[in-house]
Amino acid sequence: MEKCTDTVVNWIIRCNAIKETDKELYKYALYSFFLLISPLILAGGIGFGLGRVKHGVALIFPFMVLRKFSGGYHAKKLHTCIMGSGFLLFLCIMLSMHMQCDWKLAIATVIASVSLIAFSPIDSENRRLDTDEKRTYKKIIVFCVIFFGLLDIALFLLGKYVYTICFSVGILLTTGLQVPCIIKKMCKSTKNKR
Repeated sequence: MEKCTDTVVNWIIRCNAIKETDKELYKYALYSFFLLISPLILAGGIGFGLGRVKHGVALIFPFMVLRKFSGGYHAKKLHTCIMGSGFLLFLCIMLSMHMQCDWKLAIATVIASVSLIAFSPIDSENRRLDTDEKRTYKKIIVFCVIFFGLLDIALFLLGKYVYTICFSVGILLTTGLQVPCIIKKMCKSTKNKR
């Protein structure tokens, strides 16, 4: 990833589009951009491979937004992250293709939404949030969960069941990636009480 961003930024410098002194800033911006769109590309690619691009895109959209502010499990290495994310997205797209839009999915989505609101944001080991950031992220996650919940209901009422299922699976995936962090935190607090 770093080699890729370095190559692109060096090319932009050679084209005299940016100054050499701004190299690090543009490398960081490009790296952030790749990290932002990589889930969309990965989900679209897996969806394309399965013949269900709309499933992949519809599933990843709520996930990308919610994950940005909710936090959760992060792999230590980039290749582990990409492989694990690819596997999880494959499973979630397959699940969304075979799931029924029924009351069980609605209940699971409500439980996942409540969990997201209750436990978000979860600090990353790579970047700790200060008190103000936690407060801001909490407000954003509450707004986003309510927004996606209402959008899910609207899609259901409009008979767009594929999108309802995919949005719900995206919410469930976001919550699922918080579970290891929540368990780790609970185990740590139990040890501290002893």
